[in-house]
Amino acid sequence: MDQKLSKLVEELTTSGEPQLNPEKMKELKKICKSSEEQLSRAYHLLTAQLSQDHAEIRLSAFQAIDELFARSHQFRMLVVANFQEFLELTLGTDHEQPLPPPREVAQRLRQAATRAIQGWNEKYGAAYKKLALGYHFLRHSKQVDFQDVSARTLAERKREEEKRKRLDRIYRERSEQAIREMEEMSEEIRCCLTEVESCFRLLLPLDLATGLGASLSTVAFSVSEQSAPCQAGAGSHGDEEQPCCSKTLPAWAGHPGAGSGEGPPQTATGAEEEDSDSDEEGFVRRHGLGSHKYTLDVELSSDSLRVREDEDNHAVIHSARDALKLIQNTFLPAVCSWVQ
Repeated sequence: MDQKLSKLVEELTTSGEPQLNPEKMKELKKICKSSEEQLSRAYHLLTAQLSQDHAEIRLSAFQAIDELFARSHQFRMLVVANFQEFLELTLGTDHEQPLPPPREVAQRLRQAATRAIQGWNEKYGAAYKKLALGYHFLRHSKQVDFQDVSARTLAERKREEEKRKRLDRIYRERSEQAIREMEEMSEEIRCCLTEVESCFRLLLPLDLATGLGASLSTVAFSVSEQSAPCQAGAGSHGDEEQPCCSKTLPAWAGHPGAGSGEGPPQTATGAEEEDSDSDEEGFVRRHGLGSHKYTLDVELSSDSLRVREDEDNHAVIHSARDALKLIQNTFLPAVCSWVQ
């Protein structure tokens, strides 16, 4: 019978299941009913499992104790006689001996034990003085909130508060260190970025900072100036569209008022210029478009934008590579660390 009881308690408490096996628990109750000696032995076996350094074993042992507690006066006497030890093993009331991992299971054990102790006190507190005193001790000395679902003890709250203060101190020190590093490296980073930008401007002499739209406007303006003489051909031959191929026409032929081809145009006033600017046809003519009846496609080859290393730009390319390597390997990791 003793061997059977020991095996049964071990199987019940080491199954790893969230709930006890009903058939095995029924068999345990039957053995406990057989004699007070077996009941006492079951209590000591369960208490030994309750002392194991594993929260799942403790939870299963507590569940078995809770069921036997509700069925036997003798078992209640045994639990209440060593109630302080029971509280330390199920609630972690001893600050020096917190509940073992896993943490989630330890939290479930604490919640279950808190609910059970409250129910025990309501039902049996008047008959068992130590039980009532233990409940009072938890509520007032250990400040266990029996209405709180998490049911955290004062010891746990103290540990969490210490952990929070320690983390705050670490974060504050890291923040101060980041500020010092920023102040020390900011000028060096700025110089490195300036060097990279200068290298890019030497390698690609385009004003990339103004954006694609501005670059295209600049190109269009240059093209329009070159195409302006071509517009003279259209102006001197009425409205008939002709190809822009003449290079001998006077520069002023394409301006408004030059359609007759007789001498240079008269000087226009500011108001006249504003009126001509608002005139869509005038805008088209002045910018060398000639008509709305055709489209102009501009193709930029990627090969023409590729920088090829030669004797002239060798030093610039190597300077850009060194600066980019410094940014990638030193400055960028430092900045990511500061942000974090």
